[in-house]
Amino acid sequence: MKLHSLRLRLLAGAGLWILVALLLAGVAIVSIFAATVERDQREDLLASLDRVLSGIDSEVSLADLSPRLSDPRYTAPAGGLYWQVVDLDSGELGQSRSLWDTEVRAPEPATAGEPTFAHVPGPQGQMLSIATQDVLIDAATGPRRLRVSVAEDLSLRGHDLRRFATDIATALLAVGAALVFAAWLQVYLGLRPLQALQLAVEDVVQGRTRRLDGPYPEEVGPVVHEVNALLTSHERAIQFARTRADDLAHGLKTPLAVLTATAGRLRAEGDTGNAEVLELLSEEMAERIDYQLRLAQLRMRSAEHVLTASLDQVLLRSVTVMRKAGRGPELFWKLDAHPASVDMDPHDLMELVGVLLENAAKWARTEVEVVCRPGGELAEFIIRDDGPGLSDEDIGKLGKRGGRLDEERSGTGFGISIAREILELNGGTLSIGRSKAGGLEATVRIPPAPAT
Repeated sequence: MKLHSLRLRLLAGAGLWILVALLLAGVAIVSIFAATVERDQREDLLASLDRVLSGIDSEVSLADLSPRLSDPRYTAPAGGLYWQVVDLDSGELGQSRSLWDTEVRAPEPATAGEPTFAHVPGPQGQMLSIATQDVLIDAATGPRRLRVSVAEDLSLRGHDLRRFATDIATALLAVGAALVFAAWLQVYLGLRPLQALQLAVEDVVQGRTRRLDGPYPEEVGPVVHEVNALLTSHERAIQFARTRADDLAHGLKTPLAVLTATAGRLRAEGDTGNAEVLELLSEEMAERIDYQLRLAQLRMRSAEHVLTASLDQVLLRSVTVMRKAGRGPELFWKLDAHPASVDMDPHDLMELVGVLLENAAKWARTEVEVVCRPGGELAEFIIRDDGPGLSDEDIGKLGKRGGRLDEERSGTGFGISIAREILELNGGTLSIGRSKAGGLEATVRIPPAPAT
C-alpha cells in the first residue's frame, strides 16, 4: 500500500485506536485486580490480627503465646505469614515460628486502638505487608501495653498478580488481533465500491465502455454522476467539432465547384493561364479540406487508453486495395508481413498505412515493398519504393504541412503530415531515408498492443 493510500490511513487509524484502547483497558483491569488483591490481603490480615488478639492471655508469657492460626506457613521458617506481639514496657517478645530469630520492626499505629497498614522488610529479604495495632490489657501486675502485628510476604500475592497480568495481556492480544481483522474487513468491504469505480474508470480509459455504469453507494453517486456528465460533454464537444468540420467542408464544395467550372470555361475560351491558376487553387483547397477532415476523424486518446489493431491484417487489406487503384496495377507489390498487434485504433492505423502506401505508389517506378515484423518494445513496418528518391535536405523537409517537393505532380504534401499526426497521437515514430532501390524508405514504429 502506498503512503497516501486511503486504506492505509484507515487501517493505521483503527490500529492506533485499538492499541490505545487495549493498553488502557489492560492497565485498568490489572489496576482493579491489584486493588482487589490488596483489599483481600488486608481483610485476611485483619482476620488474623483478631485471632492473635483473641489468643492473648494476660497471665501467660508472650513467649508461650499460641494463637489459633491454622495456616502451616505460620510455623515454617520464612514461610511468608508471620505474627508478632511486643510488650512496649518490658520489651518482652512473642512471635510465630516462621519469624525464627528475626524481629519485625512494626510501625507505630497512627491512631490508638486502630490497625495501621504498612510495608516493612522481613526475613530473608522479603518485603512484608503488615497490619499493626496497639492494645492495652489488664494484668495482675497492672496494665500492659502491647503492639500486635500480623504480616504477609508481598510476593505471595504478587505472583498471582503477575500471572493474572500475563493472562490478561494474552487475552487482550487475542482481542486486538480480532479487532484488527474486523477493522481490515470493514475497510475492505467499505472500499470495494471505490475499487469497482476504479475498474470502471479504467474500462472507460481503455475504451471498453463509454460511461460509468452500475450501482454505487450514495456517497460516491455524485462523483459518478459528475464523471458521466464530463464524459458526455467531452464526447459531445468532439462530435460537435467533427460535425462543424464536415459542415465547413460541404459548405466549401459549392464555391470549389464554381471555381472548377470557371477554370473550365476560361480554358475553353483560350485563357489557359488563368484557368491553370484557378485549377491549382481549387485543387489545393480541396486537398487542405480533405486533410482537415482526416485530422478531425483521428481518435484522441490518453497514454492510458489501450487499443488493439492487427498490423499485418491492415497491411494486407491496404495493399490489396492499392493494387487495384490508381497506379497500383502498374506496380509490383511485395508484402512480407508477420503477425503483429499494435496499440492503435484500427481506423487510424488504416489511415496511416493508406497515406504512406499512396505516397509510395505515387513515386515508385516499378515496385513497392512492404515489410512487417514484431519488435521488442515497438512493432515495426517498412514501406520502400524504387522512385527517384530525395536528397538529405529534401528528406528533412518531408512532413511539413503543405510543403511540396515536386510541383509537377498533383498533391499538397499533406500525406506525410497526416502520418506524423497519427503517430504523435499514438506514441509512434516515423523515420524516412533512402532505400536500396534508390527511392524512399519509410520506417514506422508503434507500441505493441498489451498482452491479454
